[in-house]
Amino acid sequence: MGILLDNGKYQVLENLYMEDGYTASVCIDIENRNDYKPLIFNTYSQPAHISQLLPLFYGVSAGVCDGFHRVIPGNRCIMAFFDYHQGIPLMDHMKSLQKDDYPARAQIAGSLFDAMLSFDMLPPIFAISALTLPNTVYNKKEKAVRFNFVIKPYPDPSEDEIWALFKSYLEQVFVKSRYLPDAASDFLQRTISGDAMKFVAVCAAWRQISAAAMEEYEKYKKESIFGYIKRMIARKVRRSRKAKPSDDE
Repeated sequence: MGILLDNGKYQVLENLYMEDGYTASVCIDIENRNDYKPLIFNTYSQPAHISQLLPLFYGVSAGVCDGFHRVIPGNRCIMAFFDYHQGIPLMDHMKSLQKDDYPARAQIAGSLFDAMLSFDMLPPIFAISALTLPNTVYNKKEKAVRFNFVIKPYPDPSEDEIWALFKSYLEQVFVKSRYLPDAASDFLQRTISGDAMKFVAVCAAWRQISAAAMEEYEKYKKESIFGYIKRMIARKVRRSRKAKPSDDE
């Protein structure tokens, strides 16, 4: 687009989002020519937005938020910039996978959980911005989930709002299929049916069961259709027993 920011140091390539008092742009550093690595510039010009967000940006510790560079003052505005990650929106990528391709889905789940580890230490507006479509992307070359922090001015998001977005991703990753391991299915049910958890706890729970889940998948790939039916019946019986209240209640 040719627009220059920060006294001509950065050139705007594309505007990702615009509303009154806020713009998110993809820019490159044309002064240092840092391999023209793209960055996201979040520019805020309304005083209310600046008052809300400037303390949050200054409060982010170095290295906690992957890809966050700094916040700088402009002409009656502030600009916060982050790395820009190219990739396919994660929800679109999940739709392109076969339901039975559990290894690919498990790899994406692990990458997603690792990328979210810092959310517990960041302001809630960072998490809800990262999880809002289409800001969560999958880079096929890196085989990694990345977040583009397009941080729109947002009234303090609740934990429940963030958790609801996260659960929508889980349900797309662990879709029902013949070869979905019981360990992964149980992990999904525990996570989406319970109250909001710390993201570090979700990641730890996944790491505890991921190896066993892959072993189950390999076993299920070899089972007969009769073995599959028997397993489904046993799973339903097991879950109905867990759901049934005890006599003391």
